[in-house]
Amino acid sequence: MQYVTVLYELRRKEDAIARAGIVIEDKNWPPYFPIIHHDIANEIPVHLQKIQYVAFTTLLGLVLCLTWNVVAVTTAWIKGEGPTIWFLAIIYFISGVPGGYVMWYRPLYRAMRTDSALKFGWFFLFYLLHIGFCIFASVAPPIIFKGKSLAGILPAIDLIGHNALVGIFYFIGFGFFCIESLLSVWVIQQVYMYFRGSGKADEMKREAARRTVAAAL
Repeated sequence: MQYVTVLYELRRKEDAIARAGIVIEDKNWPPYFPIIHHDIANEIPVHLQKIQYVAFTTLLGLVLCLTWNVVAVTTAWIKGEGPTIWFLAIIYFISGVPGGYVMWYRPLYRAMRTDSALKFGWFFLFYLLHIGFCIFASVAPPIIFKGKSLAGILPAIDLIGHNALVGIFYFIGFGFFCIESLLSVWVIQQVYMYFRGSGKADEMKREAARRTVAAAL
């Protein structure tokens, strides 16, 4: 009898959550070790799925870029460039991968699913930062520790002369960051075109105006 009562209470709570419009996101990706909720085929409108898939590709591309960056910088460290650049490469990875998911990919996913103007705004803000970082990394100017903590074109040219293997690793990293930058620019262009065409830009302006008035009062 007590078991039936518990089941009834659970069912009642689930019905209440459903009526409130709260979506329960079960972790289902990656399949072998689920850490996030991800179901583009069933949750994203068909006409937006291509953009969402490419955006997801840029998230995976960021993982690849930062992983290869660690490999390249580790090689440079072994060849005598010092441990500081390696620690920076690790920081880029452990902050960039979860940061990319939380700060721009998840907002875009939820914006596409719920058509939320506010979440689109959040995506644009942090995805621009993502693109800026990728472009900066592909160049890797000698600003932070001579730029060798990022596998970009300038340190690649500098290293290829006296250590061909490290230079090649950095050139590969440069290629990865370039591809990531180009794909990311395409994604933000497509999302912006949809955002403007759907009238969400005007909705976000009205929402910002309402909040400003509410704050002033």
